[in-house]
Amino acid sequence: MKAILTKSLVAGALALSTVTAFAADITGAGATFPYPIYAKWAEAYKAKTGNGLNYQSIGSSG
Repeated sequence: MKAILTKSLVAGALALSTVTAFAADITGAGATFPYPIYAKWAEAYKAKTGNGLNYQSIGSSG
């Protein structure tokens, strides 16, 4: 039982590391209020990871 659990955990970790290796830009849209902080976070995220964040402020009812 312990061997099966260990193998499952290793397989899960490998699957997650593969997904992050192929990360791409993130796109989203929403309220205008949080846009300024999202823009700052996006800039820092891109500088650290090389992946972009595209957030469009379309209003709360969008």
